[in-house]
Amino acid sequence: MSTIHEETTAIDGAASGKIELAASEAAIPALAAAVPASGATAPAGDAPLTTDGADDRDLESELQQMENDATTLHREGMITESEAEEKREQVARTRKLFRDLPPAERVAIIRRRREIGRQLLERQLSGAAIVPAAVRLNHTRLKPLFEQWWPYLNRMSINMQRFGRATFGEDDMEAVNTFFDKQLASLEAYVTEQLDVAEGFRERTERGMIERGDTVFKPQVTKPSLEIQVEAYSRYSMRMLAVITRFDKVMDQFDFLVWNGVRDQGDVDEEVSRFLRKFHPVGVRGYMTHLRLMTTVHGN
Repeated sequence: MSTIHEETTAIDGAASGKIELAASEAAIPALAAAVPASGATAPAGDAPLTTDGADDRDLESELQQMENDATTLHREGMITESEAEEKREQVARTRKLFRDLPPAERVAIIRRRREIGRQLLERQLSGAAIVPAAVRLNHTRLKPLFEQWWPYLNRMSINMQRFGRATFGEDDMEAVNTFFDKQLASLEAYVTEQLDVAEGFRERTERGMIERGDTVFKPQVTKPSLEIQVEAYSRYSMRMLAVITRFDKVMDQFDFLVWNGVRDQGDVDEEVSRFLRKFHPVGVRGYMTHLRLMTTVHGN
């Protein structure tokens, strides 16, 4: 790993193109449209254009919420009509940027974000107290999720401690932290429930098959999709990492059920997609909050 000083680290995300920030004064920065430089497209013949949970429906929901916030703030007299209109225009510009992007360019944005995420994982942050963690993900569908979001959530968590008040102010910083805490608690509860249910169902299924004299297959992943050592900067990022690795264990149980003909692969894919969609809001906001904090870092 290379060692870097936070104060001199460039915001690599901006290198791939323009970044549009649409923020609500009532909460935290909710969304960014990172537009690649002209001509940047995904190479022909690449994998199918999938976004690993970052779909247009989630983005539109974020934009609509920001538009509603502007209307509410104006109605309550907290901002002027011109300020509200400016925010609505900002939302409209961001929405148009996304809608006008060809699918291949949207995928290129995600690939670039994953590439920068991998770079963050390879760097060490000077002066930071860390806890090392060995990450092993057996399943391919969780690797993009990890690379696209966790490195930014990890860096965001320490920069929030260092620069949160200077960036957001006391009240807004509390709102930011409350959002992330609620999202984490919700994800932890969801994954714990999924793991308990999957393990219990597998045990009952396996016991029943043995009693009937059926052949029981016990599949294993011998080559994981990701095996890496990382440095976690906070308790929050360590807990978020545990959410991802625990869902990987849920998928281990799914492998058993599919192999033994108990569940259909299509049903399993839907369960995984549901988890990706649940993770997406905290991933987007973690990424955006990271970028917002970095503007403060470079201003110091």
